[in-house]
Amino acid sequence: GARLISHAGSLLNLAKQPASTVQILGAEKALFRALKTKHDTPKYGLIYHASLIGQAAPKHKGKVSRVLAAKCSLAIRVDALTDDTTADTTIGFEGRAKVEARLRQLESNGHATPNKTLKAQTTTKYDPVAAKTAATAPSYNDASDMVLQKEDDKKKKKEEKKKKKKR
Repeated sequence: GARLISHAGSLLNLAKQPASTVQILGAEKALFRALKTKHDTPKYGLIYHASLIGQAAPKHKGKVSRVLAAKCSLAIRVDALTDDTTADTTIGFEGRAKVEARLRQLESNGHATPNKTLKAQTTTKYDPVAAKTAATAPSYNDASDMVLQKEDDKKKKKEEKKKKKKR
């Protein structure tokens, strides 16, 4: 964590980076060399030294690195952008658990396909008839809209201000 922050310059600068950048942070030289020579880009940078990536088999390090970078990116943003000073570490623990679960899944299956039967059971198709008849259908609030003025109205207001200044 500290190496990533020092490499990015600050915690806020690191929070502005996408997960894909966090993943290869520290491997800029290899990245630009790969882009210049049209070879494969690096899969990890400073994140390679994390213990979770060290536990992964060599063929799974890239996938684990991507998952870890995504979870780190979320945790970094929470740390940098929350106003709450309490040390709420639930996002960090949940992220670590998800990375460890992904690592176990890769080691047991050998491939990255999720359980399709579980996904099919939880997903339902959209039914427009049922949506219209639903009693708790959300309604649109017109009062929350922002209305833009036409350019003619803007010009008239500017002219009125100029006339007032001349008086």
